[in-house]
Amino acid sequence: MSNRKMSLSEEGKKILDLIAESLEVERPMAIKVALAKGIAVSNGPVHEEYPGSNRWTIPDSIIKDKEFLLFKHLIINEVNKSIDDEEIQKHMLSYIEKGLRTLKDILNSKTSMEDFRLSIL
Repeated sequence: MSNRKMSLSEEGKKILDLIAESLEVERPMAIKVALAKGIAVSNGPVHEEYPGSNRWTIPDSIIKDKEFLLFKHLIINEVNKSIDDEEIQKHMLSYIEKGLRTLKDILNSKTSMEDFRLSIL
């Protein structure tokens, strides 16, 4: 099992590149960090819409096997109901978008002496 293609908003893509650069990691790792942060800061399903005309495609299989299973069950626990694989993908994208914006807020609010990696914990 793994994620299917998902379309990240244009603003989300810019934030993703900023976060990946700040953490000094590749995009797939930054996506996983954003997903984890999005789930952590949410209380239930994410209802925000993230519009944008130019969308960036998150490729298949970035999150796979045990990682996918872990995130799937964290999402099911967060939305507090049983959902199918199609809905998992939609929720996953919403949590990634929310996590990216949360990480951006943390990055913008940290002082120059703080390590961003420690701030996101």
